[in-house]
Amino acid sequence: MKKITDKQELPIMMSAEDLQAIGFSRPMVYKLLCRADVPVVKIGKRKFVERDSFFAWLRTQNGDAANN
Repeated sequence: MKKITDKQELPIMMSAEDLQAIGFSRPMVYKLLCRADVPVVKIGKRKFVERDSFFAWLRTQNGDAANN
């Protein structure tokens, strides 16, 4: 899997694979996608996160994402 370092390389709607490409482990990605406070969009059975909303959410966490 290609590691992505520039968020502009990411698609507007990020999948679990895209989150893994920026450094999140597979188990962490699925924990994040199940959290109520993460801005997830469901399309059918799949879950996506809008790129800019995700990074805005991530900036507000101050380490809380590692604790949940």
